[in-house]
Amino acid sequence: MERNEMIEIIIAKANVTREEAIEVLEKCNWDVVDSIIYLERSGKIENNETTTIIEVKEEDQKQEKNEKSKKNEERYCGIGEIIGRIFKFIGKFIKKGNENYFEIKKENEKPIRVSVTISIFLLIFLFVPTMVLLVIGLFCGYKYSLVGSNINYDEVNNVFEKVSESADTIKKDFKEGYEK
Repeated sequence: MERNEMIEIIIAKANVTREEAIEVLEKCNWDVVDSIIYLERSGKIENNETTTIIEVKEEDQKQEKNEKSKKNEERYCGIGEIIGRIFKFIGKFIKKGNENYFEIKKENEKPIRVSVTISIFLLIFLFVPTMVLLVIGLFCGYKYSLVGSNINYDEVNNVFEKVSESADTIKKDFKEGYEK
């Protein structure tokens, strides 16, 4: 829209002189709506319709922007936030592993308890020696179970029990075959 058209619109809507219209438009950077609002606030225009103008303080706007930016930061977290979440998860995992135990016991002896975290590290880094020792332990009469206050290990312990029973039957069959 050209400046002359803007001046004519202000003159028609606000009933002001040409000089006043030019002056107001210059103050409002040649924005017609802002110019009309400026004239209404200064009292040069009577408003027949009911209008409400809400003034928002700059501090409130800054607080709203800060809240919006915090929400955006929560939604779109950076690499540091992701790494922090990963370490938090690993920490919870290790804590739970330290509260629960892999128990090795023989009939009348006191059980040996090793934390699940250490057991997992042994399986990861020393898989072959750990598995060999576990199998040898089964044939020597050791029984394995998982014990802990947080998690129900009944199904896993049933599997360990069946494996130890199988090892006992294999051991008995071997003894019977050797004695014949």
